[in-house]
Formats: sequence, C-alpha cells, structure tokens
Amino acid sequence: MGFDTDLWPFARLASAGPARRVRLRMLTPTFFSRNGRDLPLPEPVLIVRSLLARWNAHAPDTLTIDDSAARELVGSVFLDAVSGASEQVPVTEQIRQVGFVGEAELRLLKTASAAAAEVFGALMRFAAIAGVGAQTTHGFGAVDIRNRQIGK
Repeated sequence: MGFDTDLWPFARLASAGPARRVRLRMLTPTFFSRNGRDLPLPEPVLIVRSLLARWNAHAPDTLTIDDSAARELVGSVFLDAVSGASEQVPVTEQIRQVGFVGEAELRLLKTASAAAAEVFGALMRFAAIAGVGAQTTHGFGAVDIRNRQIGK
C-alpha cells in the first residue's frame, strides 16, 4: 500500500494566489464551540476566525496574518450559498455531536482589497489541510475546496 505526498508549506499556501469566492464541502460534521454552546452551522466569520487562529499558531513569524488584515477579512466575508443538513454522530455511548455536512459558498464583498483576497485564498487552501471548526483532531470539520475560482 502506498500514498502520494504533496507538500504545501505555509509559503506555498500564502503565495498560491487570491480568491474572492470559494465553495467548501464539509466532508465530516462541522461545528463551532461558542461560549460553551455548539453551533452546527457554516458561519463564515467563525470559519475564517478558526482558520486565522490555526494559521497564526503554526505559521512562521514572517507569514503570520496581522490584526489589521484579519479584521478586514472578517468584515468582508459572507455566506453566499449553502446546501446540506445537520448530522448527528456518536462520540461515546452517551454523547452525540451534531454538525453540518454539505457545501457552503463563501464570498468576499466587492469592496474587499486585493490583500484580503490573497489572505482569503491562503486560508481557504489551508482549510483543506487544517479543517475548520471545533474538534478537528477528532475527525470533525474536514473540508474540501470545491471551487474553480480559488486562485483566480
């Protein structure tokens, strides 16, 4: 049995080009933990914020995203389309987790800068590696980028 390796270091993710519209396909249930409550919705601000936190926690210092760029991106992203449903999965015999499975199209406002589109493109590519939302290390929040516009 073998596997293919395709290296995507942070520098490659950051320089792969801008995106203004991206379709994320949630492969496993995706949810966000917010103030002690779970939110099983593809909320664009929470998607971007979770990716920003993971990016900045692991990227080299020279590639971290500063607060100003993060604020612009968070203020520019919105949910353009969504299709899917909630799915309940057992975590233990007593605990079940509800998450969103399906597709969510995120888009930037027309007024978003080219720099915001660059950051958005990098984060959306990173999403396919890092996942989005809570409990990604337990298999939740796996996503695939399903949009031909990424990189344009």
